[in-house]
Formats: sequence, C-alpha cells, structure tokens
Amino acid sequence: DTVVQDALEGKRRFIFVNVWRNINPNEPVLRSPLACIDAKTMSTADLVTFKIHYTDRIGENYFVRSPEKPDGHGWWYYPHMSMDEAMLLKQWDSSGRIAQLDGKGKSTGVMDASHDSASTFTVHSAFTDVSCPKDASPRESIEVRCVIILDDEAD
Repeated sequence: DTVVQDALEGKRRFIFVNVWRNINPNEPVLRSPLACIDAKTMSTADLVTFKIHYTDRIGENYFVRSPEKPDGHGWWYYPHMSMDEAMLLKQWDSSGRIAQLDGKGKSTGVMDASHDSASTFTVHSAFTDVSCPKDASPRESIEVRCVIILDDEAD
C-alpha cells in the first residue's frame, strides 16, 4: 500500500490547501483583496452546488447565497497583504462534515460549528474594497495548490 493509494481509498485523511500570496514586491494588495467566511457562521443551506464539466469527468463547486439569518456570515478580511505574507486556504478536507456526507444528503445545521469536526473548505472571495484608492494598481497574486496526507485519521 502506498500513502497516496491509502488516501484515495479513504484510509488516510487528506487536505488540499492553496497558498495565496501577493507577487508585487513594491506594493501591497489594495484592489480586490481576499476575505473568508468564518465556517462557524455558515449553514450548508447557504451553499448552492454547481457542476463543472471537464473532458473526463464532472466535478462540483459551490456558490454562497445570502444567509437566512439576519446576523449573516462572519467575514475575515486581510487588508494590504504584502509579498512577504501568505494566506492558506483550505480547498477540501476529507474529514470535513460535507466531505463525510458522501452524497447522502445535506446537513441542516451549521457547517462545522463543533470544534470536534473540521471545516471541509474555506469559503473565500475577492471583493471591492470601497476604501481602495481609485488609482490603485490591479492585484498581482499567485495561488499554488498543495496536498497534505496525514498519517492516520487521529491526526
């Protein structure tokens, strides 16, 4: 058995993580910065699934709809990120609550409110910052995807 094969067979926890960073050495990100939703403030009812058609398979991803609760989603904003800063964005965690549903239906509760369960992914987006100067340079950034395979489910 290989580590990768074990992960593919569900014997090991795996996590896809994107490393995002500004690549402009002279300016921080002012235009179109990133923000993330706190998973504890999201319900699976806030997610709308859409299909992505590839030549060899059909995948899915999610849009986020406006929350049903008046207090809404909790957002975290990372202003003025410089080239020496990076953000880690969880793209998929095989131990997350949504990953565990495995096509058996959607949970009706908060996505991952329990500290005992992992968030399946990070809902994130660029946004228009109204405080951004009109002459700010366009964002220059890069994302690199990494795969983490843990030794066992206890990790």
